[in-house]
Amino acid sequence: MNKKTLILIILAFAIGFGGTFFVIKSNDHVECETTTKRVKDKNGIWVTIEEHICKEKYSI
Repeated sequence: MNKKTLILIILAFAIGFGGTFFVIKSNDHVECETTTKRVKDKNGIWVTIEEHICKEKYSI
């Protein structure tokens, strides 16, 4: 393995780690809410549906 390949591997790892760290830290769910709805399905049974609504830019 030559020096150029090693530098590219280290750079790719650093960019990947930095991107992952940024997304995890910036996604704090402060602007998120969970809504609950009760609806009847086609058989007449009541079903509860929970929906996670997030208004953040990087929602994962």
